[in-house]
Formats: sequence, structure tokens, C-alpha cells
Amino acid sequence: MRKSSSVAKQEYKVVIRPSRIQGKGLFAAQKIPEGEWVMRYTGQKVSRREGARRERYYNSIGYSLLFDLEDCYLDGLIGGNESIYINHSLSPNLEARVRRGGVWFHSLRAIGKGEELTFDYGFDPVKPKPR
Repeated sequence: MRKSSSVAKQEYKVVIRPSRIQGKGLFAAQKIPEGEWVMRYTGQKVSRREGARRERYYNSIGYSLLFDLEDCYLDGLIGGNESIYINHSLSPNLEARVRRGGVWFHSLRAIGKGEELTFDYGFDPVKPKPR
């Protein structure tokens, strides 16, 4: 296994297409080795106060693209790239890491060409209310 110590010098090619998990997903357009920095999550950096406000709103509609960076939030809905299409999985092939003031996705294992990219959002599953 090759371990990368710094962030990617170039990002891997990806493609957006329909997902079996949810709506649209992001898929590897080439093989991605284990232990690689795959791509950066982009978006608007906002203050803790504004991030908390947006988080309340996004939670009310059941859709959020916010990353908590401790000193601020990163909102992928505004200024985000195709990484916003990475879907959730409890058996992910990527992990999100805060690095150099941003969020980067790192491959947990080798990812085949055409495979959907996923990471664990870290949310508790929503349990339906009994009827």
C-alpha cells in the first residue's frame, strides 16, 4: 500500500451519473489506488454563526452539504464542485479528511474504474416513527 503524505498534485478523473444509492452519484473514470488523495471538496467558507444558521435550515429540508472545519464551515451548495455527488455508505471507499484548511477525500482501498465513490457521512440513520 502506498501512503501519500501530501495532498494530490492532480485530482483523479470522475464522472457524474445516476446512482443506485441516491439520485446522482460520482463515479471513478479511472482506477484509483489505495491511499491516494482523490479530490478536494470545494465550497463557500462561512463563519460558525452563519454555518449554524445554514445547518438548521438544511436539516429542516433533509439535505446538507456542510463540512464543519472547527473554525468555520464549508458549504458545498455554494461554489461546490462535483464532489457534492459523493454518496453515503457504511462501507465507504473514501474518507473525508480536513487538511490544509480544506476537505480532501482519501481512498481507503483500490477503487475500480466505473465504481461509485462513497464516504460515511457520520450521520445517525433516521428511524421512521411508528404508526
